[in-house]
Amino acid sequence: MLARGQSRINGVRTGGLQRTARWLPAALWMAGVFYLSHQSAPFEPVAASVSPVLAHVVVYAVLAMLLHFAITPSAHAAPKWVPASIAFAVAVLYGFGDEVHQAFVPGRIASVTDVLADGIGAAIGVAVLLIVSQRLSVGAKKP
Repeated sequence: MLARGQSRINGVRTGGLQRTARWLPAALWMAGVFYLSHQSAPFEPVAASVSPVLAHVVVYAVLAMLLHFAITPSAHAAPKWVPASIAFAVAVLYGFGDEVHQAFVPGRIASVTDVLADGIGAAIGVAVLLIVSQRLSVGAKKP
């Protein structure tokens, strides 16, 4: 008997594989953030033209969206406030951890401003998902 959410393809259970596939983009994004945070000056040539705060907002908006995708059990399930809240909280906690990590990297500093920007970005990311989902579900109900 298969657990809920699992199926068999050529005799192989796919529930764990699907779950892993849903988490892989978020895990890779988080690994990329960690790698860049470990560099002394990751974007020195670009830093003059892009605001670091804006970069944090964008990076963590994407992270929150990827986390929401990983948390939501079905691609067709409409985003609700619970997975959105979890995605937001995980993104902000990761941002906080990232700043603590940067405190130990030579040439980098931990910044409360960066954590705030991470939180704003995560909030924007989940808000966009909720708004788009709401619009799609309203549009789907119209004949």
